Amino acid sequence: MIFRGRFEYTIDPKGRVNIPARFREQLSETDMEPVVITNYSGCIYAYPSAEWERIEEKLAAKVSSVNKKKNAFVRFFVGGAVEVVPDKQGRILIPPSLRSYAGLDRDVVILGMPNRFEIWDRQRWDVEMSRFEKEGFEDPELSREIDSLGI
Repeated sequence: MIFRGRFEYTIDPKGRVNIPARFREQLSETDMEPVVITNYSGCIYAYPSAEWERIEEKLAAKVSSVNKKKNAFVRFFVGGAVEVVPDKQGRILIPPSLRSYAGLDRDVVILGMPNRFEIWDRQRWDVEMSRFEKEGFEDPELSREIDSLGI
């Protein structure tokens, strides 16, 4: 499942935000309407439940109990995860801990990615994109990574 596009919404006072209609349609067509949301990279990552299950299986197979750095990441990533189901209006409730982590207050950007969508605070998103536009295309390592994608 590929999510595509950029959408701007507002979080209501209860912490609910609309999932773009296009994304909701994709989720309901594949019977994957529950979404797992978690904290990562200064925003909220939202995965269809089947994709999240694959991620957990990979983590279970590759993370040993002796690797402190990997365990810290898994605690952060999986420990912050919450399954949410869109309500009849197509909104999901983002818990206070995740809203706080991502700095979500009012205006948000929902961004499609290949296997998930992301929910960003609008100001944080603008800063991230501005930084990328100034530095990203000048980074030789990133240029090699982009070239390796074949696009």
